[in-house]
Amino acid sequence: MADTGFRLGIDFGTSNTVAVLRWPDGRTKPLLFDGNPLLPSAVYVNADGTILTGRDAVHSARLQPHRFEPYPKRRVEEGTVWLGERDVHVSELITSVLRRVAAEAERVAGAKVAQVTMTHPATWPPQRRQTLSQSAVAAGLPAPLLASEPVAAASYFVSTIGTHVPVGGIAVVYDFGAGTFDASVVRRNAGGGFDVLASEGLPDAGGLDVDAAVVAYLGRNFSGREGDYWRRLTGPESEADRRAAWQLWEDARLAKEMLSRAATTYVHVPLFDESVPIGREQLEQLALPILNRTVTATQIAVTAAALGDRPVSAVFLVGGSSRIPLAATLLHRAMGLAPTAIEQPELVVAEGALHLAPPTGRAPVAGAAGGASSPISGPPVSGRNELSGDVSAAPVSAAPISGQPVSPSFSMPSNTPHLPPLLQTGSMPIVPPVSPHQGPAQPVSPHHAPAQPTSPPAQRPAGYAPQQRPPVQPAVPAQPVSGHPVSGHPVSGHPVSGHPVSGQPVSAQPGVPMHPAAYAQQRPGVPQQPVSANPAVPVSGWPAPTSAQPASAPGGFVQPPPAVPPQPKSRVGLIVGVGAGALVLMLAIAGIVWAVGGKDNGGGGNDPSQQANPAVSPACGHKIGYLGMSSGENSDDGQMMRNSVKMAIDDFNAKNPNCKVDFKEFDTTGTDEGSTAKAKLAVEDSEVIGVVGPIYDNEILAAGKILDDASLSMITPFAPDEKLAKQGWSVFHRVIGSDEDQARAGARYIKNTLKAKKTAIVYDDSDYGTIGRQQVSNKLGPSAGQFVQIRETDTDFTAAVKQVTDSNPDAVYFAGQSDDGILFVKALRAAKPNLPIVGSDKLFTQSFVTKTESKAEGVIVTAPCIPSNDAGADYASKYQGAFGEKSSYYGPEAYDATAVFLAGFQAGKGTREEMLKFLSTYNGKGPTTGRQIKFNGSGNLSAGDPVIWAYKVQSTYMVKDSVIAP
Repeated sequence: MADTGFRLGIDFGTSNTVAVLRWPDGRTKPLLFDGNPLLPSAVYVNADGTILTGRDAVHSARLQPHRFEPYPKRRVEEGTVWLGERDVHVSELITSVLRRVAAEAERVAGAKVAQVTMTHPATWPPQRRQTLSQSAVAAGLPAPLLASEPVAAASYFVSTIGTHVPVGGIAVVYDFGAGTFDASVVRRNAGGGFDVLASEGLPDAGGLDVDAAVVAYLGRNFSGREGDYWRRLTGPESEADRRAAWQLWEDARLAKEMLSRAATTYVHVPLFDESVPIGREQLEQLALPILNRTVTATQIAVTAAALGDRPVSAVFLVGGSSRIPLAATLLHRAMGLAPTAIEQPELVVAEGALHLAPPTGRAPVAGAAGGASSPISGPPVSGRNELSGDVSAAPVSAAPISGQPVSPSFSMPSNTPHLPPLLQTGSMPIVPPVSPHQGPAQPVSPHHAPAQPTSPPAQRPAGYAPQQRPPVQPAVPAQPVSGHPVSGHPVSGHPVSGHPVSGQPVSAQPGVPMHPAAYAQQRPGVPQQPVSANPAVPVSGWPAPTSAQPASAPGGFVQPPPAVPPQPKSRVGLIVGVGAGALVLMLAIAGIVWAVGGKDNGGGGNDPSQQANPAVSPACGHKIGYLGMSSGENSDDGQMMRNSVKMAIDDFNAKNPNCKVDFKEFDTTGTDEGSTAKAKLAVEDSEVIGVVGPIYDNEILAAGKILDDASLSMITPFAPDEKLAKQGWSVFHRVIGSDEDQARAGARYIKNTLKAKKTAIVYDDSDYGTIGRQQVSNKLGPSAGQFVQIRETDTDFTAAVKQVTDSNPDAVYFAGQSDDGILFVKALRAAKPNLPIVGSDKLFTQSFVTKTESKAEGVIVTAPCIPSNDAGADYASKYQGAFGEKSSYYGPEAYDATAVFLAGFQAGKGTREEMLKFLSTYNGKGPTTGRQIKFNGSGNLSAGDPVIWAYKVQSTYMVKDSVIAP
């Protein structure tokens, strides 16, 4: 499908569906259905088999309620639903609703939408998400990106409203919809996005339940009056009675909404033909039991997140029922923090979904091969009941409880620290479209690694890894590829739901009448089944590393350094001392060493399998661990790095069948606690001689001392933060350039490529900003002109932009975080549209590309990672073939890190102490990146200026610009 530039965010809720359309120029607008942004998710099956949706379905249900399904989302796991005279696939019901959305979006846009992001409850397992994805495709929409509802909601408040949640900060999403309630605790990651730490849901607490409480209150006054009028209203049998019942419930709902902004109102009671006054105080008394349950569920979610002494930075009100003033009051009392609300809380999730596209925060990089998109969301998060992002009620005006809207450009979802932009198709492969009868997708090869954890996600602790996920790479049209199986068979893990919910909306109050929708079909309970991950599938068959000199070996592996000389060389040294008579023997042995040496020595025969008399016996049967995030929300990059480690080991084993190395995975789930626990497990396994990872700063800081005390070497393929090399750990190593290296590379680009004579340096008040200012200033010398300091908490950069423009520079270097970069670049480009801007990988995120709304065109961003399509050793095609999807960023670096350990095994290093000493003298080239890998005493690359790449913002993508020369 041609990229029309239109994007669509869809919140398919239990009671209502909301869709927000974004134009190519960044404007957004909710779609209207019969003049209302809320499309009832209800469906009605006619006698001829056609399906009505929305208000048409609700209206028709009054005549033949047995053909009506008010809540298809609740039936998602049931396969089929009996409506009228036949079984109807649940996917067909969902498809009908989404087809209505697709048609309206195309009518308003005048073209088909190019990208769709759909939200789902945080606890939804893969089979439910698959049904949602399949239904969207069947409705004529592009294969959707999938995002969890609380992440979309939090991203909306930060990105559009401008609520400040610092990196590492905690926010609570209070989602009170029409049919259900969900509370989620999210943590902001380094890319400005959010990761779900814990969730708690109430499937029987929503706006409908408050309506039911109002009706029950009326019933106490009317049930004994004038014959059977009240019985007719609560159990209608005739068409006239059903109409009266609908009118009663509609008036109850309108009264509830009216009382969110007025002190009193009236409810008209049909048949009796009386209007009963009701005040806000009465409504609050009726709603209090329900609201208390929602606050308790919120506190349970906060407790489950195990925040320790970390404070909650914000509480976000989502869903139409959150307008009830008492909800905010109770939350304020319980949390000690005023909640943030907006006029139309039912639109939050759908619009927030647009901030998540492209997926999880990566910006597209041009020239990448296509692959399927994947869900932004990971496996179900902790929580007893199903979460739901439905909304209720027509929009009603209400002033925000806290916070003032600011320019809509603050932050963006799910990114990973210093990780580059995404591939165009997204680094989150979607569950490929499958027909409803086809069954789960099958893996394309035995190499495919499961995306879900093998342990129950309910155990996920607080402290998610900061995820500043890279931009997406533009690619050729994506081809569907089978992923890991996503069958619905129960596996390990605890059930995510409590008891099935059915019958009356407010079960706690006897005698409460059912909503008219329930006459057609009582609110069905969908008990959630335990969901587990698919077991890991063995992977095999990759090239092996070679030994000897510091050069690239056949098969793409780096050879061990000459600092640990093989035995023949030591003999040569002795013979030379004997005298000239031994010279012939020395030359003969030297010839042997040359023959088995590396390319750098001019020799061939690097493959150890081809050495007739290897100088050192390789160390066999040991393990290399992957220590890092590989499951959970936004774990795609961790999975990709994990897969690359596995691929490198399998390559080695295929070349060395008699000396194999084992792979061991230690999934941290991206949390501090997970990293600490898994590091201890790695240490306890004596066969683990080295680990690739951890990935993120918080993981490394949590695991570092544990690994260092055990002399267990780590090589991270990702984290460039300077502080990591200053912890005093002998085991820390990284195969990428640091923040200092990137800053110097940015300065070289300004000096040598842009030829700027005068550069303004804008830096924030963090250590990172100071490093950027110092390194760029030192490299540029006299051409470093104006220095402009900003604060990480700034949201108005007018003064900073004026300082820059007043100095009349030829270029600007920005040393700050992605959030600030978005606002600063937009403000600077408004003042000086053509002024060149250069920044580091803090800007190498999809949030920066998307939220700058085309103002960042031409901005140069440095990053220490090679585009995967440019990687050597046939890395990209092998990865695609092995895992059925394309690799993104830092996969080649993970491969190279593994190759260093494999070279150590080739050199006979079979203990942790031997491997650590080996790394201290290692000197070789990465087989995929071509980067010279030699570590200095702090674990950084010792090269004065390691290879850094320059990327450029081009349209909605981040395209490769050039390699920055040292």
